Amino acid sequence: MNDGSPVSPAGTLTMRLDLPATGYADGPLRALRNAGSTPRCGPGEGASGAFTLIELLVVITIITLLAAMLLPAFARAKEKAKVVKVHVELQGVGLALEMYSEDNQGRLPPVRVNCNSDLMTHWCEFPVELVQQRYLGADNRPGMAAHMEDVFNPEHTYKYAAPGPQLLNGAPAGDYQLWVPSDFPNCSSTNGQYYSSPKDSPVRWVIWSLGPRPNDPRSQDNYAPIGSWSWYRRTGEGGVLARFAGREGTQFKTP
Repeated sequence: MNDGSPVSPAGTLTMRLDLPATGYADGPLRALRNAGSTPRCGPGEGASGAFTLIELLVVITIITLLAAMLLPAFARAKEKAKVVKVHVELQGVGLALEMYSEDNQGRLPPVRVNCNSDLMTHWCEFPVELVQQRYLGADNRPGMAAHMEDVFNPEHTYKYAAPGPQLLNGAPAGDYQLWVPSDFPNCSSTNGQYYSSPKDSPVRWVIWSLGPRPNDPRSQDNYAPIGSWSWYRRTGEGGVLARFAGREGTQFKTP
């Protein structure tokens, strides 16, 4: 019985496949090819904003390089700011010393030298007399009767020395000898001498910080703080920051 469908020569039925015109008209192979292709997303349609691993590593590398270039500059700027602070504080202490001298018939406080194990690092500490007469604030920490902490040497005061009376472990012990170069105030000569008398010394007093690197050989030099080779001069180096007064009262400071 024939219902109108085509019959193959072998007698089997052959069905006609009417394909739509939307992409499959060219045949089944093209339809399969199109079905297997990767769809493309338009803007905002499933696109991801995450970094790839390579991009993340590039960003980290750039940040590291910038930090390596900028951090030394920040460190130098910080050191310079501290140097300025030291000079300002030493200037104020210099005024306090001159006021003390005027109020005490031209005398200056004695120099303190400590040999006790707990105070050995507090040699030439700031004089307590400036605290007792209220020229400086007080501090209760060991070796810091005066509240004038060295910016570069925490838990220690700035240093003070002057030719004249000396206290060793709190007891009178003769006169302190201050070395002064022969070309003072240039202070570049290695020739000089020690002075124990305020009347003979070209330097009345000297106050100083051990500088950014307190243990540097220049800061610990035997002729520091008046020998110019012991002075701090540029960032990254050692040396002392000092202020001293000449016999006539003129004050000088290191660079």
